[in-house]
Amino acid sequence: MTRIITLTPNPALDYAVAADFVEPNRKIRCRDPQMHPGGGGVNVARSCARLGAHTLAIYTAGGVYGDALIKSLASENVPMRMIPIAGDTRLAFHVNNRKEGNEYRFNLPGAEMSEGEIRRFFNAVREEAEPGDFVVGSGSLPPGAPEDFWAEAAHLAKQEGARFVLDSISGLDAALDEGVYMLRQNEHEYAAVAGKTLKWPDGIETYAKDMVSKGRVQNMVVSHGGDGSLLANADGVFTAPAYKVRASSAVGAGDSFVGGLVTALCRGEAPEDALRFGMAAAAATRMSEGTALFDPADVKKLFSGG
Repeated sequence: MTRIITLTPNPALDYAVAADFVEPNRKIRCRDPQMHPGGGGVNVARSCARLGAHTLAIYTAGGVYGDALIKSLASENVPMRMIPIAGDTRLAFHVNNRKEGNEYRFNLPGAEMSEGEIRRFFNAVREEAEPGDFVVGSGSLPPGAPEDFWAEAAHLAKQEGARFVLDSISGLDAALDEGVYMLRQNEHEYAAVAGKTLKWPDGIETYAKDMVSKGRVQNMVVSHGGDGSLLANADGVFTAPAYKVRASSAVGAGDSFVGGLVTALCRGEAPEDALRFGMAAAAATRMSEGTALFDPADVKKLFSGG
C-alpha cells in the first residue's frame, strides 16, 4: 500500500492560549490553553492520518518538550519513527489577541543535530521509503543543518523509487538542483526563487510552468491565500479556488493543505480534485481554534459543497 512518509528534522510542541488583550509592559492573563504536536512534517502526517491515508512520521525529539511531543502524537494514533536527539525539542507559542482579532506567533529555535543524529535520520528515510511512496520534507531545518539536507533526503527517496515532496524554504536551492517530484510554496515564499512578487494568476502560472520546464520540479504548486491555488506539470496547469470560511486561526493551514493534496494524489485523484481537497483541508483547519487541526467532517463537507 502506498504510504505518505513525512520528515520533520525540526519539530515543535505547539502551545496556544487566548488573551483579552496584548499590550507591552503589562501582565497578560491567558486562558483556553491548547497543546498539540507541531512542525511541518508532523502536521502533514497528522492531517494524512485524519484523512485515512497510510502514513508515517519520521521526526526528532529530545528533552521535556520532546517527551510531550511524543505523547501527544501517540495520542492521535499517528504511526511514527522517532529519532532521539541530545538537544531539546523547540516550543512554538501562539497567542490569540481577542481585543484586536489577531494572532501572535513565536517560534523558538530548535536544537542542533549532531552528525550521528543526521545520519540516523537519513537511515530511517532509506529504510522506510518504498517504490511509489510519497516522502514529504516539510518545515524548517534545525540550526547548523547542512544546506543540502533536503537535497540528500530527495536523493535517498528517489533511490528507493519514492516521490519526494518539499514544503520548505530552507536549503531550497540544493534541493531544486537535485530535482524533486513536487514543490509547494505559498504567496510569501515563491518570490525567493522567482526574484520578485508576481501577479495572480498569470504571473504565478508562468513561474510555475517555468519551474517544470527547467526540470527542477515535476509538479509545482503555489497556494495563494484567498485567491486559491494552482499546480503546474507536464500535462498543464490546474487551479482550485479558496473556500470562504470564518477563520479562527491560521496555524497548521498550510500543512493541512499539503496533507490533503498528497492524500488525494495518493488515492489517484486528478490534479484539480487533489487541489480542491487540499484547499478544503486548509480551510477546515482555519475554522479550528488555536493550534488544532481540522475536523475531517468539515473537510468532507467543504469538498462536497455542503
